[in-house]
Amino acid sequence: MIAKKLGVFSAVGLVLVLLLAWAGPALAAEAKVVNVWHTETNAASRKAIDNIIKRFEAKHPGIKVKAEALAWGDLEGKIMASMAAGSPPELSHGQPITCAALQAKGVLLPLDEVVAAIGENNLWDQIKKVGKFGKHYYGLVHAAGTSLLIYRKDLAQKKGLKNPKTWNDLLKAAKALTMDTNGDGKIDIYGVTIPGDNLFINILMGELIAANGGKLFDEKNRPQFTKTQMIQALNFLKELTKYMPPGWEGHGYRETFANMYGGKAAMMFQGYGRGASLIEQYAPKGWASTDYYDVWIKPHGPSGAKPAAQVDEETWMLFKGSKHPKEAIEFLKFFYKDPEYLEYIQSVPIHFFPITKSLRKNPAYLNTPMVKRWKGWLDVQQYYLEKDLAKPTLIIEWSDMNNKPYLMEILGSGILKDMVMEVTKEGVPAEKAAAKAQKRAEELLKMKGYLK
Repeated sequence: MIAKKLGVFSAVGLVLVLLLAWAGPALAAEAKVVNVWHTETNAASRKAIDNIIKRFEAKHPGIKVKAEALAWGDLEGKIMASMAAGSPPELSHGQPITCAALQAKGVLLPLDEVVAAIGENNLWDQIKKVGKFGKHYYGLVHAAGTSLLIYRKDLAQKKGLKNPKTWNDLLKAAKALTMDTNGDGKIDIYGVTIPGDNLFINILMGELIAANGGKLFDEKNRPQFTKTQMIQALNFLKELTKYMPPGWEGHGYRETFANMYGGKAAMMFQGYGRGASLIEQYAPKGWASTDYYDVWIKPHGPSGAKPAAQVDEETWMLFKGSKHPKEAIEFLKFFYKDPEYLEYIQSVPIHFFPITKSLRKNPAYLNTPMVKRWKGWLDVQQYYLEKDLAKPTLIIEWSDMNNKPYLMEILGSGILKDMVMEVTKEGVPAEKAAAKAQKRAEELLKMKGYLK
C-alpha cells in the first residue's frame, strides 16, 4: 500500500514538474506590460526608442515595454477613446495644453519621482514650467524644439539685409527677397513661406500675439480677439502673404519646407530644427550648411517689445487607471539617463533640444556631427529658452497652463484659422473677421462652461 501511494505521489510529482516546465515560458510571457504611445514616427527616433527599450528590458526582466508611434492626427482621439473604455496606456505624449486639460480633469498621475531622479536643478527653467501644476509634475517634456525664422543667408547678404527687429522690418525683408531672378516677368523666389494648416496657424497666432504684447483670453476667460494687438497681427499677416508662394494656405509643414530647400522661398517663419535634416537630404549639392540656411531671432510687433517663439515640447503623461504605472515610472527614469537619452536626442539632434543641462554640456552630445554643423540653430533655441521667450501652443503667459484648460478645444475648433483665412484670402477687414471669431469663441466657451 505504501509503495502504491509512493508511486502515486511520484506520478503526481512528475506531472507537477512537467506542468511547471510547460508553464514556465507562459509565466515568463506574462510580464508586466507598459504601453507607451509617442509621436515620433520617423525611423531614426523609432529605432532609438526600440534600442532604449531593449536595454531597459534586459535590466528589468519582469517588465515589457510596448511602444507605438502615432501621428498627431491619431493620438488625441486614441487617448480619449482609451480613457472612455477604461484602458488608457501607461504613458503617452501629449501637447502641453492637452496635459493641462487632462490634469484639470484629474486623470493623470504625478511624475515627481522621475523629476527627482533626473534632478530638478538639472532641468531648464522653461521645462519646469510646462509640466508643473501646483507642487507636482504631471507632464515631463521629452525634448524641446523652438520655432525658428529660417532664411537664405546667401540671398540676405547680397541684399544687405540684417536680422529684422520689428514686423515692419520683416515685411521689408520679405519684399526685398521676392525676386524675378531670370527677367521673365515672373516671380521665381518668394520672400517668405508659412504652413497653412490649422495647427500651424494656431501656433503662429499664439506667437504673434505674444510678440505684440497681447493676450488671447483674459483672466475671466473672455476672448481678446477684437483688441488692437490682434487687429495689428491680422493686418501684418495680410501684408506678409503678398510675398508668399501661391497656394501657401494649403501647404503642410513638409511642403512649406520644400519651398525653402527647393529655392522657392527665401524665409520660413514657422521653421523648426527638424528641417535641418530635410535640407541635408534635399537641398542642392553644396548648400546644406549655415552659409545658405541660417536662422534669425524673430521680430516683435508694434505693440510689443520682445520676440516670441513657440516650442514644440510634447510631455510624457502617466495615466490613472493604467495597469502598471510604477513600472512606467521606472522606464522614464531609465529613458532620461544620459547614455539612453543621448541616443534619443541624436535621432533628431537639431530639433530635439535636450531638457537636461547635463546632456547639453556633455561632450558626446556636443561632438555630434550635426550639432556641430548646425550649432547656430541650437544657440538660437537656447536663447529663446533661457530668456523665457518660448512657450507652448496658444500659451501667452505661464498662468495659462493652469487657468485655461480649454485651449485644446480652441485649437480644435478652427476659429483662429478661419479668422486668418478670411483676412488673408477673402479680403475681409481684420476688425470684421476678429469680431466674428470673438463671437464664435465666446459661444464655444459658454457651451463648455468656461465663460458666463
